[in-house]
Amino acid sequence: MTKKEKEVNPLWGGRFTKGTGDLAQSFSASVDIDKNLFEVDIKGSIAYAEILKAAKILTAKDLAKIKKGLNKILSEIEQDKFTWDPRLEDVHMNIESRLVEISGAAAKKLHTGRSRNDQVATDLRLFLMERIDEILKTITALQKSIVNQADKNFDVLMPGFTHLQIAQPVTLGHHLMAWNEMLTRDYSRLIDAKKRLNVMPLGSAALSGTRFNIDRELLAKKLGFNEISRNSMDAVSDRDFVLELASVLSIIGIHLSRVCEEIIIWASSQYDYLELSDEVCTGSSIMPQKKNPDMAELIRGGASKTIANLMGLLSLMKNLPLTYNRDMQEDKAYIFDSLDFSENSLALLKIVIDGMKPNIEKMKQDCFKGQITATDLADYLVEKNMPFRQAHSVVGKIVAFAETKNKQIFELDLKELKKFSKLIEDDVSSYLDPAITINSRNQIGGTAPSQVKKEISLSKKLLAKRKL
Repeated sequence: MTKKEKEVNPLWGGRFTKGTGDLAQSFSASVDIDKNLFEVDIKGSIAYAEILKAAKILTAKDLAKIKKGLNKILSEIEQDKFTWDPRLEDVHMNIESRLVEISGAAAKKLHTGRSRNDQVATDLRLFLMERIDEILKTITALQKSIVNQADKNFDVLMPGFTHLQIAQPVTLGHHLMAWNEMLTRDYSRLIDAKKRLNVMPLGSAALSGTRFNIDRELLAKKLGFNEISRNSMDAVSDRDFVLELASVLSIIGIHLSRVCEEIIIWASSQYDYLELSDEVCTGSSIMPQKKNPDMAELIRGGASKTIANLMGLLSLMKNLPLTYNRDMQEDKAYIFDSLDFSENSLALLKIVIDGMKPNIEKMKQDCFKGQITATDLADYLVEKNMPFRQAHSVVGKIVAFAETKNKQIFELDLKELKKFSKLIEDDVSSYLDPAITINSRNQIGGTAPSQVKKEISLSKKLLAKRKL
């Protein structure tokens, strides 16, 4: 029995006498991933068709048929009535093939002067700009939750840590506003990335541009791009915008992981600084008492994907010559995964923040251990005209002495303190009380409640002004 030859793909069939083999076809298909671009692909094709009409390549009748067909396809996809065929490889060819079925000969003119190379580069930029806008909204929502929690706890005393060791007293509001600062930088980086992303490659064709009279400026305006690409070879092979966005998303992932690490630590029985709501925790299949911070752990763990995806994209692009290479088909799986994780984890962390209940008394209790006001005592001696390095040494000796007595330095009496320096007087007591000393950190960026309140007020105003 004669083996039946594979049918040649009609979109490039003239050059080939045999169709792609089953394994090669399956291996090369990307439609399962890039079909996410369907909406921007159709948007781009409608705008491109209008430009072809202006260039007298399409008639008014052709344009009407193409627009009607593309809108029908959009409706079919949205209603889950569209059949995706992996034999057609990608989103572009699936849509084009269906358009030919609906609109006939007019649809075969749509690809004039256009390549899948500039088409996918355009689609991806449009898609990523839309997704960035969604993530910007989610970041803003999370920041508002953090700032609201900080406002409720702007003067709540808690230990600040270095090396996970008690260091100096701060306020819970100040600590929460540090999380807000991380996210403010993330927001700014996304805005910057979007500016460089907002360049239209369409009209570059395969790599050398097009001979047809395509009005690229008008096309960019129709699609909402601020600029057009200046070099056709670079335009179809550039994926810097994907790398930059992946880098920003990996930094966001790191920030979310760090925040969740602190939440996990604080929720532990050893710290007991906060209680998480039931909706973001799970129990144990064997231990009835457990309340595990699983959502925070999953965000912490999942952040590793954003780093891995960035490394994958960097590795993908590092050896590619100009211009387009099929390797670049793999970019979408990486960046789509990072986008999905980032958007979901930002939204989930907002739920975590909204529902957490700080244990104010436990935080305050821990401010009376760890010799937490030792630095304030050194500052006291400096204010009495002792050089700081000498003051540091004196206080170090006082701490060592207190620990031999199993005491905190504020528990030592004045007579014991004066053994180490005659500069110490009755007024030292206000330098040893954490609840008082935090008020002395009253510079911009400090932990004094008055400063924290100012930062909260400023942040609320800035968040309210955001357009997204």
